[in-house]
Amino acid sequence: MKNSPSEYVSSRSSFQAGVVPVDTPDSAIKTLTPAKTEAEHEIKLEGAFNVRDLGGFITKDGRQIKAHRLLRSARLNHLTANDITQLTKIYHVGIDFDLRRPQEVAAQPDVRMPGVTYINDSVDTDESFHYVINDHNNRQHYRSYIRNTRAREAYHDLFLALLNANGQAVLWHCASGKDRTGLGGALIMYVLGVDLSTIFDDYAASDDFLRAHNEARLAEMRSEGATPAELAHARIDGGVDRSYLKAAFNEIHKEFGTIDNYLVHGLHVSKRQQRKLRKIYLE
Repeated sequence: MKNSPSEYVSSRSSFQAGVVPVDTPDSAIKTLTPAKTEAEHEIKLEGAFNVRDLGGFITKDGRQIKAHRLLRSARLNHLTANDITQLTKIYHVGIDFDLRRPQEVAAQPDVRMPGVTYINDSVDTDESFHYVINDHNNRQHYRSYIRNTRAREAYHDLFLALLNANGQAVLWHCASGKDRTGLGGALIMYVLGVDLSTIFDDYAASDDFLRAHNEARLAEMRSEGATPAELAHARIDGGVDRSYLKAAFNEIHKEFGTIDNYLVHGLHVSKRQQRKLRKIYLE
């Protein structure tokens, strides 16, 4: 794992421990609701989509995540001047943590924001990124996030960025802000003490925030003569399913026993560091 220089640049039984078997009904993991609706977590930008602030989510001990500190989004290659002002002056973003592969970054590079440290730390290898997209393979892909050293290093580095943000907000993202970003968000919320039901609800909310973007994409494909099979493929590619995140958590249980063990022994985020994260990001 990488160390963290001052300006960091990189490149219990199953259910009690936070493991959610794939066949667990959603009602079995419902414990708390967020202080705000999902829509109220949205940050509306002109040139980016699926942008959200985790601020306001309630933890199991009654605290809540601080506003304007933890942001998640899709790619940032079309940010406008107004967007940059909003992110840097209102949300005080200090770190832009890009989870995409270098090839994705080269094709659609982030608009650089003044005073913001940019970090590109890919979750995927070329081998893990390329696969036939369907529900089964998507679940397998999420399992690979747990097994692969590259993915574990990237999420480790994301936690280090959170620890070294010096009071500024951290924004992490991938291409659509749903898979690599979604798992990262789930792990962060878990460390901060948010209940599993809320974690899954926030993960699944990407479907709502991506709906307009995906419908526009499907309409364009129809106009270009896409086949029903191609449209079905695009629908799966553009969305999320709770079973994907459950597959990742089940893989954690299989490989590490508990999410807590995975954090300490898989991501090398110590208990002391986790306590520090809660001190920094909760109120």
